[in-house]
Amino acid sequence: MAQQRLSRSDDVPGQSHVGMTDPVVETRAKGERCDGAETSGVSRRAVLGGGIGTSTTLLAQQEDGDEEPDDAENGEDGETVTVELVDFAYEPGTDSPLVIPPGTTVEFVWITDTHNIAVDSQPDEADWEGHDPIEDTGFEYEFTFEVPGTYEFHCDPHLSVGMVGTIQLEEGATTNGDNGTALPVIPGDAITLAVATIAALVVVTFMAYFFIKYGTEYEEEP
Repeated sequence: MAQQRLSRSDDVPGQSHVGMTDPVVETRAKGERCDGAETSGVSRRAVLGGGIGTSTTLLAQQEDGDEEPDDAENGEDGETVTVELVDFAYEPGTDSPLVIPPGTTVEFVWITDTHNIAVDSQPDEADWEGHDPIEDTGFEYEFTFEVPGTYEFHCDPHLSVGMVGTIQLEEGATTNGDNGTALPVIPGDAITLAVATIAALVVVTFMAYFFIKYGTEYEEEP
């Protein structure tokens, strides 16, 4: 180890200090750096253990968050969505089916005149009667759908121009609350895997950076 050469206030003028050493012996204890600054004393094993502990904690928290009440697993029960009867279409319902979870209330709103809701088919246990009377702009009718399956209906005055509609009740479907269109349901296992992967990447990146930057400082002296 290199020796330090110190200037003392009581040096005798003209006296050479070559080969002399300071009586204070510089030591380098384990956990100290050569420049005299103390290191954090963190070992590689501690860093590795901390990284593994962090990953485990994140996974445990994610698994706890995935445990939802049973009613949450079946979609947003009790939601209300709107279907507009406008011109020659049910929106949504004509161009693409309205997909909702059981327990959703559908509010039909007449935007233009001369429309009705005539039921063509529905699940065997369902009891939806539609709304046969022809109504005009401003009329509203609602029904809460409970039985899963497909509901098909049409408008009598405009059947010839293709005014038909379809509602599908599916367990686990969700709605965005704006126009009743269904949103995809992401399985809880997929979310857990994604979070675990991100957490592992963060830990590995940190450990790689730590060892590249500070790894040589923890090498044992021969």
